[in-house]
Amino acid sequence: MRIIVGGTGRKTGKTTLVCRILALSPGRRWTAVKVSHHAPDSGAPFEILEETGPGPSGDTRRYLAAGAARAFWLRGDLARALPALRALLDSCENWIVESTRAARLLQADLVLTAGSGPPPGDAALQALLGAAQPQRQPEPLR
Repeated sequence: MRIIVGGTGRKTGKTTLVCRILALSPGRRWTAVKVSHHAPDSGAPFEILEETGPGPSGDTRRYLAAGAARAFWLRGDLARALPALRALLDSCENWIVESTRAARLLQADLVLTAGSGPPPGDAALQALLGAAQPQRQPEPLR
């Protein structure tokens, strides 16, 4: 399953929504990616850093605490990072990306927008997760 969570602005609940989805479906072994436009300290056009430890602060640490199998932080120029991001995501069965801009650049099974109204309840999120499952082609009869 591929999910993008965007938002209507800063502090709209994007990370909270990502964490709720992760906590509701830990069996999917999610790879979660936070995209931010902040330039890397190294001066490189972008960097993708893997978070290694869960915690109560920092978006990628919160992803791991909520149940993500892996968490990454992409900092810098998203357009230039796109090939590397796509390669990372292509290696994952289930991914969730927190980025409003990514919705225009990546194909997803589900795109959610935080801050556009009251957040969905757990039952509604579980229904969305079930409804958004990619349809598998039936095996041919032999």
